[in-house]
Amino acid sequence: MKKYSIVSIILAIVFSGAAALWMAIQAPARAVERILATVNSISVGETTEAELLSRKEFQTLDRRCSRETCVYHMAANNALLSQLHLAPYTLMWALVQVRDGMVIGVSVTVSKEGLKNVTMSQVRTLPEECSSIPCVEPLVLPNKFLMSYRLLFDHQSDLRNRIPEAINAQCWSHLHGCSTYAELIPLSRGLNLEQISGAAQPPAMPALK
Repeated sequence: MKKYSIVSIILAIVFSGAAALWMAIQAPARAVERILATVNSISVGETTEAELLSRKEFQTLDRRCSRETCVYHMAANNALLSQLHLAPYTLMWALVQVRDGMVIGVSVTVSKEGLKNVTMSQVRTLPEECSSIPCVEPLVLPNKFLMSYRLLFDHQSDLRNRIPEAINAQCWSHLHGCSTYAELIPLSRGLNLEQISGAAQPPAMPALK
């Protein structure tokens, strides 16, 4: 009987450890979902800081101010999977900017090893050159090196109410992660970010002789 008791204890420990590990792996996806829900349905130039603070999530968020502008900051990453070498490091952070009691900017940035950073930004008014929503704005250096992308939409766009659909939170808990923009950011499907990335690289250096 004692032998069976020891085996039962060992199995219980193994299963408990496996369950704890599974929950730890799933935690980043849940965190991403919470962040996306928190910044959903906010309208730049219309939502007030008082309205933000009526949401319980904003009451405990990191808030930093510089002069008249304050920023609420949220972030999530898959550090555990990355440390176990089971997925590339993937990070998401969201910023809500407030000035004089009014929201002046909402952005969500996704950063993943192997891909350029992509920032979804809600603005009050789109640049004149934007002919579609979301509007793709590549940040390219003078030497044609692509730094990152911004996907712009204005405060009247329905995208402000569909933020949780724009990013695939499960990528933060997938083994091996998500390898393409379309997987990681469903909003980017059809925007051909891979093609833009390939076209905006500097020319190769000539080989040394």
